[in-house]
Amino acid sequence: MLSSKYGSVLTIILIVVIVAIVAIIGYFGFDIITQKSQEKASASVVEQFDTAHPTIAAVDDENTMSDPNSMSAGGTIEDVNANNTSGGNGSGSGSGSSSKKKKVMMNGYEVIGTIRIPATKLSQPILAKVTKKSLETAVVLLYTTAGINEPGNTVIIGHNYRNSKFFSKNDKLKKGDTIYVKNEAGVEVKYKITKIFEAKSSDASFYKADGSGKRMITLSTCTDDASKTDKRLIIQAEEAK
Repeated sequence: MLSSKYGSVLTIILIVVIVAIVAIIGYFGFDIITQKSQEKASASVVEQFDTAHPTIAAVDDENTMSDPNSMSAGGTIEDVNANNTSGGNGSGSGSGSSSKKKKVMMNGYEVIGTIRIPATKLSQPILAKVTKKSLETAVVLLYTTAGINEPGNTVIIGHNYRNSKFFSKNDKLKKGDTIYVKNEAGVEVKYKITKIFEAKSSDASFYKADGSGKRMITLSTCTDDASKTDKRLIIQAEEAK
């Protein structure tokens, strides 16, 4: 009688363990499938963008100089977002002809550039408008002084999902690593990382950095412990000569 009860308990425990294992496998399996699907979608959109905007060499500063005061960042995230409500403002074609070219879209959002980071094997479209959905789709332009790949600072934000999606591997980057950013004019600029630091999510003071007239980009994503610290990992890079 006693052994029968023990047998029933062990059977129940075994069933619970099996169900738990199946659930875990299913969860990670779904996550992997979703991740692979997103990677394929991003690769397809990057290819479409490259077809619509063939790559040309980065031109000299004097040929692409825009007014560095055409947009100024506020001291808070809200102020920065207020300057980018139109989504496509300051995307920075550098030629004034991008409006005549075919627009590339991803999940209803305009793609205004691409970013490649060889060290983390990242290749992503850059979307024009910051929303919850766009941030779940790709990386997004948050702020730009005068346009993507124009003199001044351009801030690109992306989620950290603690896997290989978006900016999840930014914590693996180091000073000297290269980042390639392409705009709608087909100009692709090579940048080298010069600064890596953490900042509060409400801190937008470093967005005002303009690289003393140089082209520069700033990448922002959550730290792994952001839920406790409210910190962002900030990576800044300047055009490589």
